[in-house]
Amino acid sequence: MNNKVEFFDCYDFNNELILIEMLINDSSDKIDFGQFVVPEQDLPESDWQCAYLEQYLNSQGTEKICDLYEGPDEAVNPCRIAFFIYKFDDQDKKIITPYGTFSLNSLKPMPKRLLKCIEFEDEDDNDDD
Repeated sequence: MNNKVEFFDCYDFNNELILIEMLINDSSDKIDFGQFVVPEQDLPESDWQCAYLEQYLNSQGTEKICDLYEGPDEAVNPCRIAFFIYKFDDQDKKIITPYGTFSLNSLKPMPKRLLKCIEFEDEDDNDDD
């Protein structure tokens, strides 16, 4: 286990998505979200799901410190991040990161502090489902 992660939790965001929150003792300019993946046994590694809509938060996790799709103007360390992944049928899923492997089995309800600050853009905004 990598000792750079101070905090990890995963939340039930909606019917399709999980929100993952981490506090990492690393500089924001060193974080590569393309390396945060959920392995799928029947898929090549290049098709594994990776972090989606990454967001940088203040140290308390109560507000964003930069706009969506952007990193902080100046590198921050430690770095509190939140990002989405799609839900899955397999009950024993894990996410692999440069900072360790973490279980996604125990989804918690979304905290109010995150509901107030996390942005979500639905790819299907024009769907009437």
